[in-house]
Amino acid sequence: MVCFDNPIDAGTLQGGISYISLDHPSESTGINQIFYDPATNCAFAKPNAILGQQSRYLLLVTDAVQDAAGHKVKESQSFKDCLQHGTDPYCVSLAAAVTAAHGPGNDHIVVASVFTTMSATTWLEKARGFVDRFEPGVVLPAGLVSVFSLPSLSNMTWLPDNSGGAPQDIPLTALTGVDSVAFGLFFSPNFLNISGPAAGTISDPPTNRPLEAPVQVPGLPPGVPPGFVPVSFHVFLPPAARRPSNGKGFPLVIYGHGLGDSQFGAPTYIASTLASQGFATLAMEIQGHGFGPGGTVQLTDTAGNKFSVATPGRGIALSKGPIGAADGCIAPGAVAVRDCARQTAVDLAALVSVLHQTGGLLGSVDPDRIYYIGQSFGALYGTLFHAVEPSVPAAVLNGDGGSSVDIARLSMTGRILDLEYLASLNPPSFVPLLLNVPPAPPEDYFHDSFNDNYPFRDAPPPLIPNTVPGAPALQAAFESADWIGMPGDALAFAPHLKLSPLPGIPAKKTIFQFGIGDLEVPNPSESAIVRAAGALASTWMFRFDTAFAAFPELLGIGAPGLPLLPHRFLSNPTIFSDPAEQSIAIAAQMQAAQFFSGIPNPNPNLLLTAPFSPGQPLFELSPPLPEALNFFQIPK
Repeated sequence: MVCFDNPIDAGTLQGGISYISLDHPSESTGINQIFYDPATNCAFAKPNAILGQQSRYLLLVTDAVQDAAGHKVKESQSFKDCLQHGTDPYCVSLAAAVTAAHGPGNDHIVVASVFTTMSATTWLEKARGFVDRFEPGVVLPAGLVSVFSLPSLSNMTWLPDNSGGAPQDIPLTALTGVDSVAFGLFFSPNFLNISGPAAGTISDPPTNRPLEAPVQVPGLPPGVPPGFVPVSFHVFLPPAARRPSNGKGFPLVIYGHGLGDSQFGAPTYIASTLASQGFATLAMEIQGHGFGPGGTVQLTDTAGNKFSVATPGRGIALSKGPIGAADGCIAPGAVAVRDCARQTAVDLAALVSVLHQTGGLLGSVDPDRIYYIGQSFGALYGTLFHAVEPSVPAAVLNGDGGSSVDIARLSMTGRILDLEYLASLNPPSFVPLLLNVPPAPPEDYFHDSFNDNYPFRDAPPPLIPNTVPGAPALQAAFESADWIGMPGDALAFAPHLKLSPLPGIPAKKTIFQFGIGDLEVPNPSESAIVRAAGALASTWMFRFDTAFAAFPELLGIGAPGLPLLPHRFLSNPTIFSDPAEQSIAIAAQMQAAQFFSGIPNPNPNLLLTAPFSPGQPLFELSPPLPEALNFFQIPK
């Protein structure tokens, strides 16, 4: 935020404001998403590129900014006095920073600010270190019989505990080529508060202090180490004939499912493709999912024998009613999914540690060949995990986005979270802002209840001054939430995949997949992740506009009012309902399998099947990143 004492020409802001790294003075970045409020003569903007964490920067304004009459803006006397005569520590620091960045003359500088960015990854790095030091490395069977041959089964049904949902069949027909399924439990350190006002959040110590001990979870069965929780998982194994000739177990793909899903949802619909390429598929119950702790899977074999295995959920009862599909993952207020993502990244690290300590589940899988696929929220927490886990060299992140605040405020499904957040801040001030947009027709879901008037990235000039009452206050609320959420946000971790790996972590190989016109993790947030990761050369955009033009029925796949495509094109229960959807999904899945097999950047277009043609340009490599929303597929 830069404020002036008179109106300015907003079109000159971009040329006159920049950030300079004080740790690397040759590095600078400009501003983007520029917003000017004529009521206060204040300008707001975001950095043109992600700033480095734990780094000192100088925010610099020069006289390239002009007032409304075309005159150069001038420095204030108070700024001159601070630089030339100030004796308080900040003025001394600011003067030194300005001199270091621009020399002693500084004739064109009109105002500046020196600041240090937050330590976004520190807590998770410490928690990952805790796993290495204290992980019990024990895998418990999930029942008396925990490994089942799929050809011998006639039925497999998940019975979630304490939920309003019905039992969920796990379709055996979707598991063609999978030989067996194994169930188990492992221990993970729990850092999440599960009761009281702090429920759903992690208590962060200051970054220069040791990590706080894991939080005790009451009511767990005997044998669980203090501060640890049992985490349920299952793994689909290929036939023995696909076992590698080196005598080791199957290479393993861990699948991270999306928000509100479970280990028995989307992972089921990719296991067959991965098994056909010799990969085992593992899914675990992430934090706040799977409903109550008494969940089971009931299995019936072809002889009529019935078996039950324990698959405890990790939902948290937030009320007296049933546990919801994501209860315990979405915390109230600005924290939202920040700590659910961090705890799940810890759980994934604990899983990898267990796989190593048990020799790959006693030889079933190869602990030296572990890969990761994340879909939607699974890509978001997967980015955190990928950035801090040294033993997973490659990942495919599908529908990854950031920041979480931007996802929520732009998403068809996430906007309700923003409404709840805004209403919780200061009702007398914010409730009227929720009504700053006239009622809109049902199909116009975007500005339904409020208008924050954020500009999109690279919005073309001329810049239009703000004309929406209340928009600056809404933006201020969202910026605060953005800052609070960064320690668990994919946007903060994406640069550490390849551009600036964290200490002790090798640079990672990553493919990003996303669909044009995504309604749930909208394109601007997906583009932000790709830019932050410097991964355009390994990014594939699914051209849903092309697919939809050829097969309009693709738009109708999903729930009423929520087309599931293009967001959920990788793996979903609907992928076998339509040949076109199946072709798209299998191509994306096969791209992942080939990538993990060693092909650097497989072309999914070559993997398309009927009704599309192999080689048909349905996926675009290194596309121009879409910075605005795409509404072409909204039914009218």
